[in-house]
Amino acid sequence: MQVSYAGELAYGFGYVGEFSDNIRRTPTDQQSEFINSLIAGAAYRENGPELDAHLVAQVDYRDYMNDTYNDGPLFYADASLLWRISPQRFDWVFEDRADQLTRDVTLPSTPDNWVNSNIFSTGPDLYFRFGPVNTLVLGMRYGRAAYSDSNIDNSSLDASASWQYAANSEMTYSLNYLSHDVRYVDDVLNDNFTHQDVFVEINKHNPIASFLLDLGVTRIQRDQVGETRGNLVRLSWTEQLTPRSSTGILIASEYADAGTVLLSTATSPTQPPGALPTPPVTTEVTTDLFLTKRAEIYYARSGSSFGLNARVFYRDINYQITPEDRLEAGGLIEAIYNPPGLVTTTVYGTHFDTHYQSFVRDDRYNEIGIRFLYRINRNLSAALNGGVAWNSSTDPTQVYTDRRVLFSLQYSSGPLFTPARR
Repeated sequence: MQVSYAGELAYGFGYVGEFSDNIRRTPTDQQSEFINSLIAGAAYRENGPELDAHLVAQVDYRDYMNDTYNDGPLFYADASLLWRISPQRFDWVFEDRADQLTRDVTLPSTPDNWVNSNIFSTGPDLYFRFGPVNTLVLGMRYGRAAYSDSNIDNSSLDASASWQYAANSEMTYSLNYLSHDVRYVDDVLNDNFTHQDVFVEINKHNPIASFLLDLGVTRIQRDQVGETRGNLVRLSWTEQLTPRSSTGILIASEYADAGTVLLSTATSPTQPPGALPTPPVTTEVTTDLFLTKRAEIYYARSGSSFGLNARVFYRDINYQITPEDRLEAGGLIEAIYNPPGLVTTTVYGTHFDTHYQSFVRDDRYNEIGIRFLYRINRNLSAALNGGVAWNSSTDPTQVYTDRRVLFSLQYSSGPLFTPARR
């Protein structure tokens, strides 16, 4: 019997040495630090008639030479799987995201303000077809969310129903119901809730463009706080302008929670090439639900010798209870020059404005830098990065400048995985 494997596997490891002249990002009494990091990980990808899979897993062990922070590992995982047990009738879905979230968004992103987080979800989708154009899809998901140094671990049970009408090979209309029920391990200090969405969806998809519009209503029932109702609006459009460039836009108004947001950043195994993943609305650890209104636009180009990634965004985030309502706006740009056989040079910049509405404070975060990458051979590369980040604020305790220099040596068995700081 002959067995064929359609999957692609890559692995890698590397060393990173990084110097910071203000590791704690404080306005006074700056402390310098040198960080030694050993990184190892692997990636797997498969797209076949029965299985679509995407996996990136990495561990980053950091040693702080001046002991400003505790030494130890940081874990990262981005995994999703679609198993067609009975094609067009019965699928099984698995998703997992592990990363570091921010404990307090009003403080700088430093190791003592990170919380290790892991979210996974798994369950079936059943398809009942009524003729060539009408399909009823029923789904069920069980999920778990675990956080270090926190008492907000929880489990979730999701149920979904969707009546889909395929107008043609590109256009689908659907009526959808989603229920997301969250139960905390400590339900005395945390408020269990059920989040329900009812919406209509228009979905158009072809090899070069996609369009999605969701319009509906949301109902949230919390055990202690009570009921919240609101509207649901999601509009997204992406287009492959050329084989090497793409653009897209997102406009949304919806209720969300921290666990759902992190899980939504898991990369789909069938994501079209060239499309940039949508960044999370917020990366903080909270049990509070929030209403977010946002608009984002991106452009990406990957040429043979020149590449460009650019994004601008606006976000209005309003919590139900937590006094951290805020307006965020900003953008990022990354220009890549990669002449054949020479050093790849990347210049990047980020600007981020935050206006806190629950108390008087305005922040402006900026970061600029340059990176040089030299490919020693097919599998081995070295990189040198220099940059500066600075934050200005109406709160004098949040003003800082942090200059950094980073050197890395990386081995990768294939282009699917490159060990890197996350």
